[in-house]
This record gives sequence, structure tokens and C-alpha cells, in this order.
Amino acid sequence: MHKTKELIMDFAPFVVGLIFGIVALCLHPVACAEVNRVVYIQIPVCVVVPLVFPALKKWAKINVPYFLIVFVTVQIIISVYLGTALNFYSIPHYDKFLHTYFGVWCAPLVLYFINRFGGAAMKGWCKFIVVMFSVFGVAGLWEIFEFSMSLILDNYDPQLWQAAVAAGENPLWDTMFDIIVAGIGACIFYVTLFVDVRTHGKIYRRTLNPSALSSSPDGVAQAVSADTLAAE
Repeated sequence: MHKTKELIMDFAPFVVGLIFGIVALCLHPVACAEVNRVVYIQIPVCVVVPLVFPALKKWAKINVPYFLIVFVTVQIIISVYLGTALNFYSIPHYDKFLHTYFGVWCAPLVLYFINRFGGAAMKGWCKFIVVMFSVFGVAGLWEIFEFSMSLILDNYDPQLWQAAVAAGENPLWDTMFDIIVAGIGACIFYVTLFVDVRTHGKIYRRTLNPSALSSSPDGVAQAVSADTLAAE
């Protein structure tokens, strides 16, 4: 019974994402004035992303915290299925919300891997720097990927840059702001982590620092205290 429940939990994000993906594929021609053929590649690829986590758990013995798996699945749903396929990007500031949300879950994911692979003993401020630079780095790589895809797919319009310059605007503003709000999202996570430290692990408990756990009743406190980053 326990194994069945665990199996259902492991594959629930995939099933939910699959349902959203199918609906998005069906509604895409209705929601968008022009059909984007890339959507029919993006969605099948994104659908299988949640399967990476059960695979890591089974073959690499890496148990990524379940709330992060849910957060990643939600990111796929709101960015690809809703944002791209169903044209939610037309909503003002929707992309800024997505980039901020990315920072919220990317930061704890990086922190988890730091602790998981030998960095649990690092000073809190060192972890903070590594996490923030990682979030900014991934956000920057995403912007490079978007720009590269626009060139490959011939969606790049230099007239947009020329129009921005003519209007006295900085054409790099949108790109830089996307990266900045990802950092803001990471800071939001650190606020919750500060609360977690002060409440002795009532939010994240032992999930973000598996290497610091022990079988004693102090296991949660040990895990939390090892992550007393910039909160101290």
C-alpha cells in the first residue's frame, strides 16, 4: 500500500502535466491568431520533464524535495502550456511573473544540490552567493536560449530594437529586467528560509539539507541550523 501511494505521488506531476499539455495542444489553434509550430515540439518535450525526478530517485538515489518537483511542473504549465500555447504572454507583465516564480524555486533547488553534494558545511553567506549567482546565471542562459531560438526560427525582428531606440528606450531593458526579477524571486525564497530557520524548520523541515540529518530527534534542528545562511 505504501509503495503504491509513493508511486502515485512520484508520477502525479507527470500525469497532471500531460493533461494540461493535451488540453493546450488542442486549444492552441483557437487561442492564438497564428499557429506556432514550435508549440507542437515544446509541449511533448516538456511533458516528459517531470519524469526526470522519479528517474533520479530510482537510479541515482537523489530524492529532490517533492515541493520542488511540484514547483517545476507548475512552471512548465504556466510558461509553456498557458504562456506560449494559450497566449497568456499577451497579459501585461505575465512574463515578469514567470521569471520571478522561476527564482522562487530555482534558489532552493540549487541550495538542495549544494547540501546534497558535499556543501552542507559551507558558510551561510557562501551558499547565498552561490545560489544567487546560479539563479542569475540560469536566467541569463535562458535569455541567450530565447535569443538563439528567435534567430534559428527567423522570429528575430531588428525593427523592434530600432523602434525602441527611436523611442528613447533601452532595448536591453526587458532582458535585464527578466534576470533581475529572477533574483527577486530568489530573495523571496530566502525570506521564507529565514522564517524556516526562526521556526526550527516548520516550513522546509529536513528537505533542503539531507546530508545534515541524523536518526536522533534533533535531525530537523541539525538540518535547519546548517542552513542558517544570511539570516544570521
